[in-house]
Amino acid sequence: MTKFDSGNFHSHPLVQQFTNIVYVDSHEEFLLLLEEKLVEISNKISASSKKKSVIVNYEELLKFGQSHVTTPKEFKRYKDLLEKTLEDDISTQISHMLEEAGFLSSHEPDHNGHVDLLVQSQNKKFKWLGEAKLYDGNKYHQKGLYQLIDDYSLGTQNESGGVLIYLNSTQYTVKEVILSWEAYLKELSKDPVNRLKNFSSEFKEGTSAIFYSNHEHHRSGDPYRIRHCCLDIRINF
Repeated sequence: MTKFDSGNFHSHPLVQQFTNIVYVDSHEEFLLLLEEKLVEISNKISASSKKKSVIVNYEELLKFGQSHVTTPKEFKRYKDLLEKTLEDDISTQISHMLEEAGFLSSHEPDHNGHVDLLVQSQNKKFKWLGEAKLYDGNKYHQKGLYQLIDDYSLGTQNESGGVLIYLNSTQYTVKEVILSWEAYLKELSKDPVNRLKNFSSEFKEGTSAIFYSNHEHHRSGDPYRIRHCCLDIRINF
């Protein structure tokens, strides 16, 4: 039997992984397979950020704006446009790589509004909704969290969510950012008006960049799982 025989082909780890993703038959398995790919993709993007022209261009264009845009109002609009472009580029990269892995994945589809990432199993039975933003403090990311919870999600048993924080221009470490975000959510959950009933959280073993939270979804009453992660794309740090 040669290395090109079909038996060897089908037993190749990448082929087996693709097959598992395509034929996933439970939400828990779907999340495990998705987690594996998200970690792999995050590592790829972080490792190659210095080589990505869109990230380098963002830094250069931001410096240009600081020197040439004359009013604070105009500079804010200019910076907002740059940040939106960078956010979209990173999210699109993630979406494309998930699609290549065997998931159904799209960037900014209409799902009760334009969610940043919609990832589904091939039969569309299981889904994951991701809301991504460049880092700008906990109150800013709270807006993204509630877009996810209030607007995009229904809280069904075969659905879960994600908050993606893209670190591009802060002096804080990944660990400082994610620990601060977790503590902020715990504080929010103490007030019933914030719709984080029975909130709990747990860090992924072996990393300070990822934790998972669960709370009772205000629509369905079922537990809703959210993956919170910090993706470091800084190039001059």
